Amino acid sequence: MEDNTLRTGKKYIKDIFSPEQFFNIPEYQRPYVWGEDQIIALLEDISKAMENDRNKEYFLGCMIWNTRQDKTNPDIEYVYQDILDGQQRFITLFLLHGVIRDISTQERLKENVQKRLVQEKDDYNNIPARNRIEFQIRDDEKFLDKYLIKEGGTLLKSEIEAISNSTKESTSVRNMASGILIINRWWASKFVENKGFEEHYLSDFYKYLSNKVLALYLATPNNLDDAYNLFTVLNSRGLQLQVSDILRAQNLREINDPKLRTLYANKWSDFENIVSAPYTSFDDFLWSLVYIKMKYRSDENKTLIRAFEHMFKRNMLEKGKNTLDFVEKYINHYISITNGSIRTKATLNLFCNLNFILSSVFGSQYITPLMHYKECFGEVGIMDFMIKIDNLFSISWLLGRRQSLTRTFIILRRIDNLHELVQKKEITIEEATTSLLNDTCLKYDFFDDVFSSEKPINFSDFVSLLENEKWGTYSGTRVNKTRYLLLKMDMLMSSITTILQYNKNSSSIEHLMPQKIEDTKWNIDLNEHKEWVHKLGNLVLIDRNKNSSLSNKLFNEKKVKYQGAIETRANTNYIFMTNYEWDIDTIKANHKRTVELLKQYYEGNSLETLLQIKKELSTHS
Repeated sequence: MEDNTLRTGKKYIKDIFSPEQFFNIPEYQRPYVWGEDQIIALLEDISKAMENDRNKEYFLGCMIWNTRQDKTNPDIEYVYQDILDGQQRFITLFLLHGVIRDISTQERLKENVQKRLVQEKDDYNNIPARNRIEFQIRDDEKFLDKYLIKEGGTLLKSEIEAISNSTKESTSVRNMASGILIINRWWASKFVENKGFEEHYLSDFYKYLSNKVLALYLATPNNLDDAYNLFTVLNSRGLQLQVSDILRAQNLREINDPKLRTLYANKWSDFENIVSAPYTSFDDFLWSLVYIKMKYRSDENKTLIRAFEHMFKRNMLEKGKNTLDFVEKYINHYISITNGSIRTKATLNLFCNLNFILSSVFGSQYITPLMHYKECFGEVGIMDFMIKIDNLFSISWLLGRRQSLTRTFIILRRIDNLHELVQKKEITIEEATTSLLNDTCLKYDFFDDVFSSEKPINFSDFVSLLENEKWGTYSGTRVNKTRYLLLKMDMLMSSITTILQYNKNSSSIEHLMPQKIEDTKWNIDLNEHKEWVHKLGNLVLIDRNKNSSLSNKLFNEKKVKYQGAIETRANTNYIFMTNYEWDIDTIKANHKRTVELLKQYYEGNSLETLLQIKKELSTHS
């Protein structure tokens, strides 16, 4: 009779890696992600604990397992533990054992470690070869077989380093390769500290690790439901799981076919690797899918878990393959929006550049309506839609107004309504997109007293902001607004063949007339300096870190010093090329040009306007 009680206790490392213990990384687990900070912290903690008092135990933390039985071979009883929590520490210890074996010169120690890593085949006692840890998905096992299980594998440093830097390898494999290199470097430094006693220190460390380092454990019985339920509960207990981990587990458990479940588990890992800027996490991306499906906010979607549970209960989504396919569909839309593939002969890199500006300094809100537009209408009219979404969201943001989700929900509903008419063949896709692009919901002054209390945007307030705001005083996250406007000027001033570039870490906003003019050669009235120094007309983007020694230089000196740092900055380049001096009059003229150009673009609010601006600029250049 099967024991259905939870088992708890403590185990030393020698017990965790004892002959009767085997472990499995189940399909719902995330990749191995520990890096140098976490690995070094663990190694240093253990070594310091040993050096301070080798009789005192070191507590590693808590591990949670689900006890499973493999019944595929009736002649062999194989019990193993699915690791629910503690995977990162466990794999790190596994890597550590392999490195210790390979750097040791003691044969008995090497043999002892090897028995912990793998069960050797014994035909006489009907014992098969089996690694101490196995992976239900991913190609981690192949990597471990060659570079950890095989003696000497962790010393193949050039091969391992190539794997750690390869974009073709999975996240887990890259990080495990890096982990081996990190552990090797740590031991090299320890051997320098203990020169002449290297093997003695290694032996002492291994003894302490084996006999004094321990973990608490909680093991669920051989019950898949208990395992998934416990896995879900962990998220509310402060453990390092994301909601996406829970959703992954909930949906994979609905797929009965093991091969299909493994396929979708691998896909989900790929999804997590693919999603990056402007999203801050995969959970952030999943929120977009909630908004696309539900199109409202309430108590039912205050949290991501609650939102998906609500959608499952209301049959808006079906758990399992249906939900996973839904996520994949919008992953593909996200890819096409962010990878620069949306382009025509007339627009070339315009879509790519607008997305780059938004993803660099704005946030992820704009992606939600764009993905749903592409789902419903493909790329028909998508450049015009991108312009309208960008302008609408950015005006609200620049004015300091909280971006209303209600407006996003209204836009999503309009898309759905028109898409339904297309499906019924009552209108064409072209007619649907034309209707949407002319819909009042995309206009600045839109007001809907039924669904929203949001006040309409007054365009004259925006123009006044451009003219009068001291953009050069912004700091913290607010400085992104200044970056946004200057990047938008670069886009307007550049050719449609240009691909915008900008790196916050290696670029800066430059005041052409310096912020401090005392004790400089700048001959400017102090009151006018105070009024104009921080306005848009005096600001440019420079592709180099801010250099305080250049800040107070005269304009002509800056032109020389900044050569090579403005070629990709169309607006900055224009200012330096067309102005021979920089005083209050030229600042005023440049400010007027900047404001008028932005006003023309936002007021026109269309691809036609953007192309007309570029045509006029190319004619005058």
